[in-house]
Amino acid sequence: ELQNINNWDQGAALRVQANLVHAETQVNLAEALRRTGHRWLPATVDVLAGADHRTYIIVPDGNYFINPGNGNDPFSPLTYGKTGGFVQGGVRLLAQKLHLTATVRADKNDYFDVRFSPRFTAVYSPTQRHNFRVSYQRGYRFPSLFEGFSNVNSGQVKRIGGLRVMSQGVFENSYLRSSIDAFNAAVTASVNANSSTTLTPAQKQSQAITESQGLLRRNPYTYLRPEQIGSLELGYKAALLPGGRLLLDLDFYYNAYRDFIAQVEAYVPKTLNPDSAAIYLSSRATQSRYRLWTNAQTRVYNFGGSVGLRYELPGGLLAGANATYARLARTESGDGLEDGFNTPRWLLNLSLGHEKLYRQLGGSLGYHWQQGYYSQTFLVSGRVPAYHSLDAQLSYTVARPALRFKLGATNVLNRYYTSFLGGPGVGGLYYLAVTCSVK
Repeated sequence: ELQNINNWDQGAALRVQANLVHAETQVNLAEALRRTGHRWLPATVDVLAGADHRTYIIVPDGNYFINPGNGNDPFSPLTYGKTGGFVQGGVRLLAQKLHLTATVRADKNDYFDVRFSPRFTAVYSPTQRHNFRVSYQRGYRFPSLFEGFSNVNSGQVKRIGGLRVMSQGVFENSYLRSSIDAFNAAVTASVNANSSTTLTPAQKQSQAITESQGLLRRNPYTYLRPEQIGSLELGYKAALLPGGRLLLDLDFYYNAYRDFIAQVEAYVPKTLNPDSAAIYLSSRATQSRYRLWTNAQTRVYNFGGSVGLRYELPGGLLAGANATYARLARTESGDGLEDGFNTPRWLLNLSLGHEKLYRQLGGSLGYHWQQGYYSQTFLVSGRVPAYHSLDAQLSYTVARPALRFKLGATNVLNRYYTSFLGGPGVGGLYYLAVTCSVK
């Protein structure tokens, strides 16, 4: 019965009908010009151009989405689109050892002005065994459909999109939940500590509210803007040792965000008189609770890197290892925002394999480890425990007919783990694959 009630105060139905219209095109201008006889353009110069368009068409269900732009019919189709294009130029210098590329992209969203995104890259290969790369780009991310238009009443808190058409009036009249929690805790402590015998409980409550209302903080955030990023990446790839038996790949990145898209929980008192706000915020029944998509007012930084190794042992045995580190740094962690950076700091993968362990028999082993981390989502927040798993595969090749058999498993030991909160436990997956090659 509950799964058919499309009201999350009472039931659990989720009915969303959606369509996506997408088109894109790309042309190699330099190649096209050279083919038509324009020999003035050197072969070491590349010029690309492209464009794309995407529109989401949502049929609102009244619970998960509504059409805020049509007050007469909130169930009419909701559209959200973007059109963009780019031009990219590249040149190869120093006997083609240095490759420079510059790109500029423009994007127009239905609810925002045109945004320009430049990108510059350089790849330097002094020899075939060494490769250096560096790139810098500035880009924008427009709010997703859910971030902009969500309309989910999930019981105690209503989640609404951060676009003005969805949340006008809420940002202006709300208070941060973090400050309300501190205010109510102070009120309770003050009432419990008040030993006066001349005051009634209601008078004690009123006195405590007056004393503690300075803890309340108006919501300083406002409507969603596109998220902006400046990104720097450095990399190095090399084939080392005689014969290039050891492959090394290093990568480091540093991202600086402005207007980082995150969530804030803020409550609106059910009164138009600001002098009475504290009284209304002291009771759950006299306030409306919201979780809003908005932008961080402080700078947010994300940095990390990875190192990968692959070594060919005598006899053709391949051993590999890679480790990845990722971290989010914020200049202010007590700002009431939930950043939702649900990424473990450390990931580790190890592998060992051979195409021909014995005659036509091959095999491989893979080990994966992921560090535990704290996860924040609009459904649930908490600690995701670390886990590790082992994968294995055997292969056998038959020459005639040309068949290849693969017998393997992911998480072969069937040790259940959870990779994100609210998700299922993941056990072993065992498979047999047969591939036939036809010439």
